[in-house]
Amino acid sequence: MPDARSLRFVLTSWYAVVLLAAFFLFSAAVYVYLKQVQEAALQRDLLEEVDWISRLVDIDRKRIAEGGGVDALSDDVERRITAHFLANPRNYIVVLESAAGNMLYESGKGEEGNPPLGRIPPGGTAFLTLRDSHGSPIRAAARRDDPFIIQVAYTQSASEEVLRHLLSIFAVLAPVVLFLAVSGGWLMAGIVLRPIREVSRRARSITASNLSGRIPPRTVDDELGELIATINDMIARLEKSFRNIREFSLSIAHELKTPLTILRGESELALAHPLTPAEAQELALMYLEETSRLSRIVDDLLTLARVESGQMSLDLAPVDLHTLLEEINEDALILASGKDLTVTMEQNDEARPAGDPVRLRQLLRALISNAVRYTDPGGTIRIRSRRLAAEVQVSVEDTGIGIPAESLGKIFDRFYRVDEARTRASGGTGLGLALARWIAEAHHGSIDVRSTPGVGSCFTVHLPLPPSP
Repeated sequence: MPDARSLRFVLTSWYAVVLLAAFFLFSAAVYVYLKQVQEAALQRDLLEEVDWISRLVDIDRKRIAEGGGVDALSDDVERRITAHFLANPRNYIVVLESAAGNMLYESGKGEEGNPPLGRIPPGGTAFLTLRDSHGSPIRAAARRDDPFIIQVAYTQSASEEVLRHLLSIFAVLAPVVLFLAVSGGWLMAGIVLRPIREVSRRARSITASNLSGRIPPRTVDDELGELIATINDMIARLEKSFRNIREFSLSIAHELKTPLTILRGESELALAHPLTPAEAQELALMYLEETSRLSRIVDDLLTLARVESGQMSLDLAPVDLHTLLEEINEDALILASGKDLTVTMEQNDEARPAGDPVRLRQLLRALISNAVRYTDPGGTIRIRSRRLAAEVQVSVEDTGIGIPAESLGKIFDRFYRVDEARTRASGGTGLGLALARWIAEAHHGSIDVRSTPGVGSCFTVHLPLPPSP
């Protein structure tokens, strides 16, 4: 027994219901149409018979006009009427009366005699529906054609028999149509759903170990083709996510391995040889540096994890960016003093964007640290802030080693470094720019970079400004 909630069952049910409804509507339309056609044909035949008798009795009408009586029809007229209707296959009744009420002719095939046809309305031809002694309907036409009253009637039993046979045929065909509707609907639903089952089978075969697989696209641009394209896009995003996770795991392992290896090696060396107080102090300082490096990596990873899980929130409020950049400039001077770098604040416009001062300070410090790390001694770092109509742009420009063109699209990725040796030597974690991009986007802004290898780089943060009152 198929599940009534399955798509195939639902499609089959709808197909059967629609087909049965169409069959019953068609049957009703045929029945009504045939009944009207028979009624119109019967009425037309009655009118023709009345017209024929009216023309036939013109002989007697002339005789009456010349002074003859109207007690009976002439023999020739009566014989021709009888011969005409005897050849008619229908059960008929013919009555001719004089205007005075004398019966001139009466004949018919009714089993119970001629039923009363009723009184005739004056003028023209009247069509009446009567009942015989059995209750069967009789259709009659009557005309007052002075000095005669002509009445012709046909029983409708033959017509009703045809309609009854038609209903019987429809009753026999209904179960056949139901069977064909259900079986045909089930078959058609299976044919329609076969490509979907194939898509489902192929989708199940794509697992985490073979995310490079794709479902073959359809040549027809239809709903199923759109579904396949959507699934392929989803698999592509999953493949990218899995690849990023693997690369991220490898990067974390690589980042943690270096300081842990150093700590282990120094610990083994200290255990193997007694240390002088100076050596012990130097070892403790090295431990402090490496544990600080590990702590920064863990803190940055926790921050990124909270960002990606949606647990990181910002306390947005108007920020005095002018004052914040003054503080960042002082930090830059301290960081740059150890490398003999020149730091200049070239422009600092007044602006109050909506932001989180803690996170904005983190973003700008990451850019300053990045500039100091990749700029050789004697270089220059320039800071500027420009207020525009709808945003404020904060730029940190350096005269450092620059970024190759092939690396520009990757520098905001986690753990990506242009110069591995320099970054490790300076204690960088490879997460600063990734956090900087998130902070900028969390403030509904953006960050971009332009760089020329050997000349320097310029990072620009775009922060939207609230509309002026």
